[in-house]
Amino acid sequence: MTGHIRVYDRLRVVCRAGCVVSEEKPWINPNTDTKRNRKAYIMKRRTFLSSMAGMALAASSGANPLLKQHDISWEPDEALKSKGLRISDGLEILRDGEKSNIAPVLREEILDNPDAVFIIRAGITNERDENGIWKPCDESMGRFGRRVAELVFRKGNERGGRTFVKPNMVGHYNPDNPTLLNGWCVHPRLTTGFLAGLADMGNTNTAIGVRGGLRHDTMMTMGITDIFNEHGVLCIEAHEQYFKDYKRSEIQWFENPDAVVEKGIPIYKPTYLDGTTFINMAHAHTHQLGHTTLTLKNIQGVMPRGYGHVCDSWTALDLWRAPYMKHFNAAYRKPIEQLYIRHANENYRHWDEGGFNRSFFQSGGYDAFMRELDIYHRSKGDDRRAALRRMNVIAEPRVFWVEMWAQRMMDIIEGLPAPYVNMVDGVFARGDDCGVMHTDFFTVGRSMTAVDAVTSWIMGHNPRALPYLRIAKERGIGDNDIERIPVFSLDESGVKRIDHSNLERFRLGVYQYGMKEGGARFF
Repeated sequence: MTGHIRVYDRLRVVCRAGCVVSEEKPWINPNTDTKRNRKAYIMKRRTFLSSMAGMALAASSGANPLLKQHDISWEPDEALKSKGLRISDGLEILRDGEKSNIAPVLREEILDNPDAVFIIRAGITNERDENGIWKPCDESMGRFGRRVAELVFRKGNERGGRTFVKPNMVGHYNPDNPTLLNGWCVHPRLTTGFLAGLADMGNTNTAIGVRGGLRHDTMMTMGITDIFNEHGVLCIEAHEQYFKDYKRSEIQWFENPDAVVEKGIPIYKPTYLDGTTFINMAHAHTHQLGHTTLTLKNIQGVMPRGYGHVCDSWTALDLWRAPYMKHFNAAYRKPIEQLYIRHANENYRHWDEGGFNRSFFQSGGYDAFMRELDIYHRSKGDDRRAALRRMNVIAEPRVFWVEMWAQRMMDIIEGLPAPYVNMVDGVFARGDDCGVMHTDFFTVGRSMTAVDAVTSWIMGHNPRALPYLRIAKERGIGDNDIERIPVFSLDESGVKRIDHSNLERFRLGVYQYGMKEGGARFF
């Protein structure tokens, strides 16, 4: 595979659509010849950046203050307290490490069964403390991460390139209760152990990426930066406050001309650069909108700020994301409404949770909403505010929300190359209703849809009923039928075919849209 991109299957043409980004000079790294100097540089840069608390940032391009009280997908418009290693600096370090790197390869059974899912049992024992919090098990998680690398990969023959891992580190850490087993994130010790296992195979030019709710100051407070620095992990913190803060050279564009919602897809580097082995490592937990937030949804984490918040509402996407709408289907609302009706007729489960869609149709539906939207665009001041209030009476921001997210997410997946391999850390999983559970599994596979289907089954859901997986199958992105997906156990003794009906299952419920009144939902 000379000159490989190390991704599996689909590849779309790169879009050269223009974007307004900063061209500030990069931080210069004078010492990149050795791993020791690389580690010292990482620590030096992080120390420098963390001292820039309260840095002044440019005003938001296109942020509409009227939406802050109405659009539930609004992101805070405030200065970052500190910033970690930026994308361009990480790319520079990775370039210096290419000559000595050996790209890993998947074991043959995984390569030969691209639609299968492989399950590794962690074998970790743990217990809760007197406050009901799971006790730290850092060493066990580190050893397991190394074991995963040894079971899944083999030493390759091809020199050069880099490996980029995207562990789900969405945040939700509580500095007042500083546990790393919070049920939302891949444990950082699992990540360091995994990378150490790859390094033993000669895969020394590696990096991980973080972009989402987890901020640099929280990583420092929780000791995560110290863990990564201790193990020489290159962590690219790709969160900028505004899209214009990214350098043009840090972003790679893809396109999906047949998209329902999103046509232009920006991805931060080095995710899909030629020579990158991209490993998509999700975490098993539930989500108010995605229901089981696994490898498909984890791709949001390699998208830059401004585009990566795929949870934008049907009511206000084009208002809040106005500067970026050249990369979206401006007439997205009608197709989403029609798809929602179609799926309602196909008996999608919990399809009108909260009654928001029924209320929308009773209030005049699409035509009534569009009339108020037209008034909103043509008016100013109090008249514009009044139109916005009427819009939100007709279409509560959660109207068609699951449909909207799922279609946009599949637009993105269709337009991108697939990762080289997909994984889900389910050692300590989380449900909205039950909190963190010790579930002790780890799933691996080349098909995101298949991995998410089997993982959802273990989490207590029928993947044939989960809306986003039904839509993925409908759009040809993979099979969600648990009866049709080959499932294997994977351990030191080898690979063994198993029946999905014999898998240990758990009950990780979903509070759809965060609503607890009706109890946890299962699909």
